[in-house]
Amino acid sequence: MKKKILIANNNLHIGGIQKSLLNLLNEIKDDYDVTLYLSYFAGEWKNEIPDGVKVVTGNKYTQIMGMEFSEAKKSGFSALSKRVLYTVITKIFGFDEVYKHLSKKQTLDGHYDAAISFMQNSNGHYFYGGINYIVLGSVNASEKITFVHCDFENYDGNNEINREQYKQFDKIACVSDSTAKKFIHAVPDVENKVYTVYNCYNVEEIKELAKEEISEKFEKDLINIFSAARISPEKGISRMIPILKKLRDEGFRFAWYVAGKNGADYEKTKTLIKENGMEDCVFLLGSKKNPYPYFKEADLVLVPSYNEAAPMVFGEAEILGTKVLSTDTTSAKELVEDRNIGFVCENTEKGIYEKLKFLLENKELLAHYESKLDNNKAKEQFRALIYEK
Repeated sequence: MKKKILIANNNLHIGGIQKSLLNLLNEIKDDYDVTLYLSYFAGEWKNEIPDGVKVVTGNKYTQIMGMEFSEAKKSGFSALSKRVLYTVITKIFGFDEVYKHLSKKQTLDGHYDAAISFMQNSNGHYFYGGINYIVLGSVNASEKITFVHCDFENYDGNNEINREQYKQFDKIACVSDSTAKKFIHAVPDVENKVYTVYNCYNVEEIKELAKEEISEKFEKDLINIFSAARISPEKGISRMIPILKKLRDEGFRFAWYVAGKNGADYEKTKTLIKENGMEDCVFLLGSKKNPYPYFKEADLVLVPSYNEAAPMVFGEAEILGTKVLSTDTTSAKELVEDRNIGFVCENTEKGIYEKLKFLLENKELLAHYESKLDNNKAKEQFRALIYEK
């Protein structure tokens, strides 16, 4: 008999966690009896849930945990007032009591062999998510499991409440060996509960989507660089502008395309582009439901983040045979250098400048290659997570 599992997340908006979740569902849907819980059934990818996966959603109390502010506003006065109220309470008092209260309002029917939270909590004063609380407080399951998709040691959610909550789970899945080591260093009491489960990728779908035509025409006589990242401080997008200006002033020719949501660093980045006269070689594309043609056409995928765990872009670039340049974050050496899919540089402006200059001077190192990435290891790891005692 198939194991009966529930996997919980807040919504299916564009994001690395959501994409990883959909890819995992696609790989395991035939091997397990899978139910997907979404606090709020919304997002650009809500229609991409694989056939065979049952879906349950939050009730009138808990759906607010998966709503973005703009969605609450569109849903009417009741949703908006709740979103504002919970946001204010969370900012003042923290999310612990708020999420405990809401999770008690949600009871999911049935018994599961395993209930899995696929999303870590945010910092203590940000109202969005709370999926760990749903799995711990609203689901009847033999085992409670949670995933860690971040560099928890350096994460702004590394606080006493979250550390103590992890101790309540039976198992904790980290998305790389390096992420697991950093997590154990931050929460040493749970070392015997920690597993590694790599991200899954829909390899054939990515290759097919990469064939789509894009409006931007990459010039073949210069180096085309691509980044897929939310434009927020931790992603390091804004720090690239002075680096690229220096390289351009030295005579290097390139174009940098950035696809991602306009986060907290968007206005700063846009201003830096204008002030440095980089409008003709740095292009902010906004959020792209299908970024894969850019991965395929680019000569280099750039990940200039200050902090990362195991970003999906590493594997996406590998599938399409495009070399990666990443700053030295948690899993970069494990997932880029050790797999020989690109280069890792010191996580400083100087380090990025020197390595990028080296690659611009040695274009032959950026030649595309044939990918061998598959999901076999990730599926084995997930099976161990579910079946091992």
